[in-house]
Amino acid sequence: MQEYIRNVALLGDEMIEEVLLAILQGVTEFLPVSSSGHLAIVSNIMSEPNIFLFTALHLATLFAVVIFTRKEIASLLKFDKKANKLWGYLIITTIPAVVAGFFFQSTIEKLFSSFAFLAGAFFFTGIILLLTKFSKESSTLNIKNAIGIGIAQILALLPGVSRSGTTISAGLFLGLKREEAAKFSFLLAIPLILGAFGLELENAYFSWSLIIACIVCVITGLISLNILMKIINKGKFWLFSIYCFAMSILSLILYLI
Repeated sequence: MQEYIRNVALLGDEMIEEVLLAILQGVTEFLPVSSSGHLAIVSNIMSEPNIFLFTALHLATLFAVVIFTRKEIASLLKFDKKANKLWGYLIITTIPAVVAGFFFQSTIEKLFSSFAFLAGAFFFTGIILLLTKFSKESSTLNIKNAIGIGIAQILALLPGVSRSGTTISAGLFLGLKREEAAKFSFLLAIPLILGAFGLELENAYFSWSLIIACIVCVITGLISLNILMKIINKGKFWLFSIYCFAMSILSLILYLI
């Protein structure tokens, strides 16, 4: 009986930890503040980083993306001239990050345990976001822009460098309209998350606490997506830089203590 009670208590602690990480992932995945950086900091404080848990939670936010961009996805499935062009842009943009992720997976995973690296990565994200304040709309999505966003997305593989922040910022720097840059960034998350999940399948496990955490993650992800779109449309995207600078300072403090 004592062993049973102990196991239940351990399961409860695990569930609480995974649900907390799920809320954190859902809130930060689409806001340009680096969900991977937040998960790395919190999990390093709680315990050792669980890379498959991170990947599973990313997969959960994928469902949130699909729900949020369902109209854009429906348009893609028409496979008409406009859809085929967008398919081409998505493929061109995705390839650089997929290749980099495949060859440097182990190196990237090691960085999740480095507070020093996270401090620099958050600071870099803050600078990128701050500079979007001076971006101007002057173009529409084309091959040149797709390549530029694809190169920027490679950096987003690193913990502390926001994927949405980097890709949306790249789109804004290249002159895209705010909503176009944001929606394209959200669609880009789909193949990248699926690819990351595939690479971590060998470490896969099942638990009810993981399922519950993923459901929580989907809900919070949808909420953060709606909040982000409102902020982008108001031209206040750069304000997230302040938060990233604060996270950089926190990471540096954790490194020094």
